[in-house]
Amino acid sequence: MGISAAIGDAEAEKSLLLTTNTSGNDKVPKDTFHLAYIIYFTLGTGFLLPWNAFITAVDYFTYLYPDVSVDRVFAVVYMLICLFCLLVITAYAHKSDSFIRINIGLALFVVSLIIVPVMDVLYTKGRRGLYDGYYVTVGAVGLSGVADALVQGGVIGSAGELPERYMQAVVAGTAASGITLLLLLFTSLISASGIVFFC
Repeated sequence: MGISAAIGDAEAEKSLLLTTNTSGNDKVPKDTFHLAYIIYFTLGTGFLLPWNAFITAVDYFTYLYPDVSVDRVFAVVYMLICLFCLLVITAYAHKSDSFIRINIGLALFVVSLIIVPVMDVLYTKGRRGLYDGYYVTVGAVGLSGVADALVQGGVIGSAGELPERYMQAVVAGTAASGITLLLLLFTSLISASGIVFFC
């Protein structure tokens, strides 16, 4: 008797979760020009683009630092720092505003992405084996992991409170970040090889 009652309660709960509120109390504002969708799509692209940039340039970093496994180190540093920061943010999310977390994270993304080209111009200059530059690059990857946790936690959390299409915009934006960098890589390889396409 107890097991069948528990199963019946679970089925009733499941059906309540799947129903939508049609009473009209939850009025969703109109997104006339799809600006909110575009913003969430752009934010989704933005929080994965720096990671994709670092991992797409792994050939460049492997050329500069041939004695280390750059792709493995980048992945471990980025993922562990991002996971740790996400756990901290989850524990203390109620004490901070997602708007502030997102903006701080975006600023940290800019800093982490500027570090490598500036260091290349001022210090590395394309020379191989300067491992001080490698440690700075790994630090930039770690900073990017912190930024990702801040932005991703805020964007996913705020999109989760909106209708489903905005979460879909975030996920589509993350996919677009990979495609964007792939197209940039393809374009740079073609321009470096001197191949010209005529339309």
